[in-house]
Amino acid sequence: MKKDSHVKIILKDMAVDIRIGLLPHEKEGGRKQRVIVNAELLAGPVGYLKDVSPDNIIDYGVLLAAVKSWEEKPHTELLETYINEFLDVSFKDPRIEACRVSILKAEICEEAEGAGVEVFMKREDWDKH
Repeated sequence: MKKDSHVKIILKDMAVDIRIGLLPHEKEGGRKQRVIVNAELLAGPVGYLKDVSPDNIIDYGVLLAAVKSWEEKPHTELLETYINEFLDVSFKDPRIEACRVSILKAEICEEAEGAGVEVFMKREDWDKH
């Protein structure tokens, strides 16, 4: 992937309520926590804008649906589980060369706006994992 030219697909500040956490109070009674998801997917630009049509674009709707589906999942202890799932969905599109995704627990502590995990992954590293 060239550093100076790329297509960036963006998912910004998507809020979902999920069952997440290691701590006992996070696991009580199906309690949900608000998380904020941000992502940038990078694809090569060659040919991407030459024939713009719904059939040729990278569909961010797939990503939105994947994140929204987390609201119905059973309790998960680690944000990294959702990071892995997001990367898996992202790299199903062969045009995606790299992905940055972060998931923040929005209400985890008073001292910060959020706490979470961010990963930047290149396709070749994902394929090896």
